[in-house]
Amino acid sequence: MSLPQPNFDVEPSEKVLSLRRKRHKQYQHAQRTARYRALGWELTGRLTVNLTLSLVALAALVKLVPYYQTQRQVLTELETSVETLQAHNKRLRSDFTRYFDPAQTSQVLQENGARESAKHVPIVWVDKLPQTVTEAQTNDSSDSAIETEAAGDSTPEADLLD
Repeated sequence: MSLPQPNFDVEPSEKVLSLRRKRHKQYQHAQRTARYRALGWELTGRLTVNLTLSLVALAALVKLVPYYQTQRQVLTELETSVETLQAHNKRLRSDFTRYFDPAQTSQVLQENGARESAKHVPIVWVDKLPQTVTEAQTNDSSDSAIETEAAGDSTPEADLLD
């Protein structure tokens, strides 16, 4: 067995207790200050990194804005070109169906080849005929018209040419 240990029930003096409290407060204050200092450095580091990232992002955006504007302009030009080409394509498709429509084949050939069918009778518009020719046909009989042609005085063709 073990020997009994002496019991020292001596309480520390007031001076020792006050020194212990003082050291304990200094230790807690030092730890608190160190904690706050560490938080301060951490926040400073975070703010520095975030500010740097923000500046880099802003610089990238500044470089991208002219590129974006150029691309937007090219896009509008392409959209305009696409609209024009779609209208052209629509017209070509309608012409294509017209060219291969059996009902319109003769009309298309006539338009493109300047060929006319045998049944085609050309109509020529002429300005109003001179008054003398029309009066001669209405007033004179057919015999008088024949006499004037034989005499060679005036013919409707001669009046038209003059």
